[in-house]
Amino acid sequence: MNPRPVSGWWWPPLAAALLLTAPWPAAFVDVAYSRGLYRWEQTFLTTISNLTPWTWFDVLIAIAVGLCLRRLALLVRDARAAGPIAALAQAGRRIARATGYVLLAFLLLWGLNYRRTPLMTLLAPVTPPAASTDDLRQLALDASSLAARTRPAARRHLLSYDDVADVLPAPFNLSLTRLGLPPLIVTGRPKYTIFTPFFTRAGVNGMVDPFALESLVHPDLLPFERPFVLAHEWGHLAGLADEAEASALGWSACMRGDEPLVYSASMYLLVETSSALPARAWRDVLAHADPGVLEDLAALAQRWKLIQPKVRQTSFRVYDEYLKANQVEDGVRSYSRALQLILTPMLRDQLNGLRSDRVDPTRPR
Repeated sequence: MNPRPVSGWWWPPLAAALLLTAPWPAAFVDVAYSRGLYRWEQTFLTTISNLTPWTWFDVLIAIAVGLCLRRLALLVRDARAAGPIAALAQAGRRIARATGYVLLAFLLLWGLNYRRTPLMTLLAPVTPPAASTDDLRQLALDASSLAARTRPAARRHLLSYDDVADVLPAPFNLSLTRLGLPPLIVTGRPKYTIFTPFFTRAGVNGMVDPFALESLVHPDLLPFERPFVLAHEWGHLAGLADEAEASALGWSACMRGDEPLVYSASMYLLVETSSALPARAWRDVLAHADPGVLEDLAALAQRWKLIQPKVRQTSFRVYDEYLKANQVEDGVRSYSRALQLILTPMLRDQLNGLRSDRVDPTRPR
């Protein structure tokens, strides 16, 4: 008895390969996909996924594992009935078909956003030179000063993820509008995943499920981390697939909010500049920092001790290959480009405008 033939197994991987490698014009992707098909998909799927407290990502993974185990059992049966060669040939066709379907779903539901016009093109028609040490040092000093002014209010109002989800939509959509991007009609309900232990060991703060378009966040982040992390994931929901672009948008959105959100944005900026500055320049920034801000940085460093280097390195190596396959040439190093985006005049002016002695969340920024 021969295994049942696998009909049409070739076209899903072929179609996925064409979508993945085609030289899509960015302007076409902007109009037809990111501002068209994707907006409709995101509104619909996020509305549905928001209805459940549990994550569809976990459910989809469980279904995939179940289907794989079932197929493995059938493979053993076919091998006994028709021989291992015929069974393996059928398994290869089924794997190719399933992989093609998954890639097609990924690209059509979210992944084609990697081909849209880069945010840097919208912010600065001419790509600015790399930031100098002086630029980064001043950025860190400004962020440190703003963090010192906003920390007392942020400590009085320790926001849960649900609190953040309530206050973030208005400044988030204002930031999108100022960047010339369409607003996010349905924001993502913050959810936790069964993969949180892996997040802890790999140093992952959150992710967007590219199939159900839901926002997954780490439940054990410090209160001041939550606004920026959720804003970053909403940046992905808004169609900014690039990590640096989602970070720049998330920072901008928090900077337009009240003090707890501004504090979160300031602390993110301090952490980012700490890894970009030479050691001597960073020590100078720390010498001018508020004791409370230093205390929060120390708490953050303590949380990072839970990261296991081998898990982090392996996961980042895999993610680096994933990003490069989606035409992000600098892979995981793309995170660091957020500082270059924030230093463009349109975004840098948000920080310049908050140099006064007090932050007034009611004034337009």
